[in-house]
Amino acid sequence: MVQTTPAVDSFLHARPTATLGTLMRDGSPQASVLWYLWDDGEFVMSTIDRTAKWHNLKRDPRCSLCIEEPESGQMVVAYGDASLDDGDVRSRTREIVDKYYDDPADTEAHMDRIFSTDDRVLIVVRPQRMLTRNL
Repeated sequence: MVQTTPAVDSFLHARPTATLGTLMRDGSPQASVLWYLWDDGEFVMSTIDRTAKWHNLKRDPRCSLCIEEPESGQMVVAYGDASLDDGDVRSRTREIVDKYYDDPADTEAHMDRIFSTDDRVLIVVRPQRMLTRNL
């Protein structure tokens, strides 16, 4: 497990989004911007279970995450292997959505929208290596 500082933890608990990098079948990179939760040394993200990122990680779990705050220049880049988890998806997704909405009604509306049509899965990344800037 990667050791982080209080400044890094504080930054990762704030609201910036993460860019998840995965590898496509031909080896080329694929990037996706996602909301995430930083929880006990793991990044937790929620996605539809048939997206390119899901297929990519199912085939090859290696990935990277870049979390940046452009105005301050603060950044974390994490490297690790992802696991795909279909248990407790709704409650973990709610934790993620709560991070980005202040109003519970907005959280509920967002949850209703994203769970109305698609099956979701959690992407969990425990970083093996982490680089930081301005933190």
